[in-house]
Amino acid sequence: MISAQFDGAEWIERVLQLLPPLAKAQAAFLRQYQERYGRVIDLRDGGPPPFPLEDLRLLYDEVRDSRPWDLQAHYAPLRAVLDPVRHALLTHPTLKRVALTGRLIGDNRFSMEIPGSGGDIYMGTLIAGLMARAAELPEDGFRTAVRELNAFLSPIGDGAAADTLGGLDEGCDVLLFHGLTLSERIEVEDGMVLLPYEEVLRFVDEKTVRDFAPSGTGFQGWQATGAVARPFRWRPELRRRGRLIGSAGPPSPPFFQEATVFLDLLAVSHATRVAPLAALSNRIDGSAGRLLGSEQQSPGFFYQSWSAEGFSGFGECPAISPEALAEALEAFRGRKSARYVGMAPIVTRLSEALARTGRFAVADRVQDVAMALERMYVLDEDNIGRKLRNRTARFLGADAASEERIRDKVRELYDVRSNIVHNRLHRLTPDKVHSAYIEGFDLARQSLFKLLRVGPPEDWAAARATGSQGIGTNRPI
Repeated sequence: MISAQFDGAEWIERVLQLLPPLAKAQAAFLRQYQERYGRVIDLRDGGPPPFPLEDLRLLYDEVRDSRPWDLQAHYAPLRAVLDPVRHALLTHPTLKRVALTGRLIGDNRFSMEIPGSGGDIYMGTLIAGLMARAAELPEDGFRTAVRELNAFLSPIGDGAAADTLGGLDEGCDVLLFHGLTLSERIEVEDGMVLLPYEEVLRFVDEKTVRDFAPSGTGFQGWQATGAVARPFRWRPELRRRGRLIGSAGPPSPPFFQEATVFLDLLAVSHATRVAPLAALSNRIDGSAGRLLGSEQQSPGFFYQSWSAEGFSGFGECPAISPEALAEALEAFRGRKSARYVGMAPIVTRLSEALARTGRFAVADRVQDVAMALERMYVLDEDNIGRKLRNRTARFLGADAASEERIRDKVRELYDVRSNIVHNRLHRLTPDKVHSAYIEGFDLARQSLFKLLRVGPPEDWAAARATGSQGIGTNRPI
């Protein structure tokens, strides 16, 4: 609880006046520290080196306790400008409440917990974080960084603090995926969003994405890699040393399970494979982590990973289609209904059909599609082919001509399937098998989403395409 007498603006100005002199004084000491310990500077493809946050934090630690190295005199000039910053920070009531103070100002230490990590730190960690955050801002970096730190030290319900932080206090659990290209954030429902690659990088560093994504994904600018995310707001938890309760564990499995369900629906509605890559929880904005003295984005918790076998990463992936997205959203938002529960295995089978790889992948897909259609149209063991042709045609067709075209497509699918099952592959060409699969999958996709939307007719034999818009254009597979 921050005292009503505390003047945040005055505290910001006090700290702000002390940071530029410290930044100027520490430059030479930092270079000497790096030379002494042979610290490697990663130039990152010829660009400017990253801010040496870890080196600066370790330098401050050495200044705080320089006796083991007999460097008290050496660091005296730096300590003269560093300690006033420590003193100024400690006048903030949130820090004053938790920081242990001893004979020296440098003895203060406290526990800080952020989503995914936590432990004891010294005040120098926050000072190094201010330096790192200021360095990545285009202008007036120190003022912005100090204002943001003050906001993070304020309660989560403080409206002014939230405005100052913008999205810096946003964290999320993420399910990385590959296979669809999206360019903007999309709201799925309350508590779930789709994030494009550029926004994913706020919470997951590029190296982690590379570890899970198909090897050639960077060739297309990573645009086909995104995430289903569960956003949340957070504040650092500060306590006296030794009173840290511990970092929150991973979220309950249902979020990642439901995110996977949504990816399956996206795959089916777009008729393209959408592969989950990795489930990661308690990720925070990388800039927020640096402000609080963390070199890396919050490690969070690793929950599960999946193989992207069959994806080279070099090919272009389709962009999110507004129509297909709407189908997936409508189905997902009704996932608690009895109608969806009955169709859930079909969604999974069709999604898995899209993901099949290997020598017999297309043949297996044909069988997946045929089995999905049979289950949707509630067929018994007598005259399955004829009943499926008629029920599919009556349910999806808009007129007599479209019904006949649907019957022909189902007949072709079943002929191909029969030849596959009975090992008469010499009667088939790859193009014929692929065509049967594409046409059959499109009928299964239409059937699935219409059954989820309006349900099955009371009498299949008399069913007509009530409310149908006819056969949609086949999406490429």
